[in-house]
Amino acid sequence: MLTVSLGALLPAAPALADNPSGGAGLVGPSQPNGMVHASRASSSSSSDPFSRVLREGDRGSDVKTLQTWLDDLGYNVPVTGYFGSVTKSAVKQFQLSHHLSPASGTVGRRTGAAIHQAVESASKSGSVHASGGASPTGGSGSKPSTTWVFPIRPISRVVPPSDWSQDQGVDIATWGAACGSQAVEVAVTSGTIVQEGISGFGQWAPVLKVGSGKYKGRYVYYGHAKPDLVKVGAHVHTGQPIADVGCGDVGYSTGPHLEIGISDPGGPPCCPSWQETSPLMYDIVKKLYYKDGGH
Repeated sequence: MLTVSLGALLPAAPALADNPSGGAGLVGPSQPNGMVHASRASSSSSSDPFSRVLREGDRGSDVKTLQTWLDDLGYNVPVTGYFGSVTKSAVKQFQLSHHLSPASGTVGRRTGAAIHQAVESASKSGSVHASGGASPTGGSGSKPSTTWVFPIRPISRVVPPSDWSQDQGVDIATWGAACGSQAVEVAVTSGTIVQEGISGFGQWAPVLKVGSGKYKGRYVYYGHAKPDLVKVGAHVHTGQPIADVGCGDVGYSTGPHLEIGISDPGGPPCCPSWQETSPLMYDIVKKLYYKDGGH
């Protein structure tokens, strides 16, 4: 399996929502469901990546996403979660360069969709800014030093990103409902297992605390795993098996799959709210999927 620095990992497709009352186990590319609130399923739109208009003075995870995308495009915006004058100036520059009028520095539907599309295009062409928000090293212009890998092996058993969905994390299914030793979950990067068992995700679900890079100190959780292969307190290296995709309905689930998610900076080990950080996780694992040989 190939490894890839997170400096190459950037936004891609819009979110898809689960329905918790969905059917049973996966047979083909249909996506089994994990924990999600169905009433929120209609709040995401492919033409509007943000759930509100973003403007100077706003704070939140959506502002961090905006700042990450702007930084990825080379606007050198610090990812603070606060929409200040630097962010506003970068938005205005983007609007002017993309002929979006008025160039107000406010991010509405048209500007949000245009930024999202620009980052997706830059990611596909390999022209993402070197100090982009997906880089794990954190320093502007610094070279990535931490490698990440796709969380399921073998990757040939994983359905493509077009069949993934987002809720709290990213739901990734396997062909033919492969599970157990047929679909092994590995550490996406080096770190420490700090928890096993998450309410709603099963008693075996591991939580990995990232040990280095831009995301150092944040937590990656593996929902619906069974069994766990390492114990709490274990230091794991990139690509090390830590669990299997759980067979059957593990936790609140309708079939074998992995729900993988990442915490907010400074947040608890688990779990973020619906689509709070899942777009970031989607961007990361989609890029890893193709870098590690997915088709």
